[in-house]
Amino acid sequence: MKKAIVVARQRSEHQTGWGTSFARGLRKHGWEVDIREISAAADLVVFWGVRRQDEIKAQKARGGRVCILERGYVGDRFAWTSVSFGGGLNGRGEFRGPLDDPSRWEKHFAPLMKPWRGIRGGAAVILGQVPTDMSVKGVDLKAHYADWARTLKAKGFEVKFRPHPKAAGERIDGVDTLNPEQPIEDLLKSVSMAVGWNSNSLVDAVLAGVPTVSMDRGSMAWPVTGHAVEMPPEVPRYWWAVALAYKQWTADEMASGACWEAVGCPG
Repeated sequence: MKKAIVVARQRSEHQTGWGTSFARGLRKHGWEVDIREISAAADLVVFWGVRRQDEIKAQKARGGRVCILERGYVGDRFAWTSVSFGGGLNGRGEFRGPLDDPSRWEKHFAPLMKPWRGIRGGAAVILGQVPTDMSVKGVDLKAHYADWARTLKAKGFEVKFRPHPKAAGERIDGVDTLNPEQPIEDLLKSVSMAVGWNSNSLVDAVLAGVPTVSMDRGSMAWPVTGHAVEMPPEVPRYWWAVALAYKQWTADEMASGACWEAVGCPG
């Protein structure tokens, strides 16, 4: 019998809740599963996020598999959790499943994709992130924000900055700051371009039909965005979105074994 360890902090409700659901699904596929706070040798170790780098590296060095759970990317991010392998975060993870099957996207998310806006010039928004997030570790976000703002202004854009709600005090000198509590879908209605590092709000922007620039390959929007501070092309998005739908799962799907059936079997 193959053994898995699900690593979850007991004081973390989301880690224990999602970890328990994932463990139930593994057990339905014949795995022996322990839920514990510190990893150990096992065929598979499941982590929430990638902060435990030493443990992730140790598991890989032993020849074991690593699975990463994180917030979802589309829809209610608290109702969906992403599932990837290899130990990378978001776009640096390995995603499995029938990524070319459109039925899941059509069932759950299709109305979220709007036509490309088709607006040129006007306002460009810089989408901020939490500076302490693992996805921007070692990145000088403030320097990037300032550089992007200068470049956008030089190209004739009116520039706005939307800080992350968890970093609401951030500002860019000489740039209007938007209310971070404003729903992202409302904010995106008034802009013709979005720029960011790898924030999930870039996924929101692409789905809203806003031409978008992402600067890091870890962005889940990377395949359908530009990567320089200039008006990006309006590229086909459908099959990107179809794959995105299979990169996140509900707690019920995990517990039932349906998630593992799609992303983990065989083995």
